[in-house]
Amino acid sequence: MTSVPTNGHPPRPTPPPNGGHRWAAIALTIGMAALAVTVQWGVVTTKLDHVERRLDELIVEARSLRAEYQAIERRVSYLEGRFIGGAKGP
Repeated sequence: MTSVPTNGHPPRPTPPPNGGHRWAAIALTIGMAALAVTVQWGVVTTKLDHVERRLDELIVEARSLRAEYQAIERRVSYLEGRFIGGAKGP
C-alpha cells in the first residue's frame, strides 16, 4: 500500500481498490440497525405489558369501589326511609 501526501499531515493509507470494505460497512450498519430495532421492540412490548397489567389492576379496584359505593348507597337509602317514614316498622 502506498500513502497519499496530505499537505503537512501524516500520510494515510490509500483504500483498497476493490471497495469491499464499503459493502462490509453497509452490511454492518444494516445489521446494527436491525438489532437496535429488535431491542427497541422488546422494550416497548415489555412496557406495554406493564401498562396492561396496571390497567387490569385499576379495573378490579374500580369494580370493588363501585360495589362498596352501592352498598353504602343502599344503607343510606334505608336510613333515609326509616327517618322519613318515622321508623314505622311492620
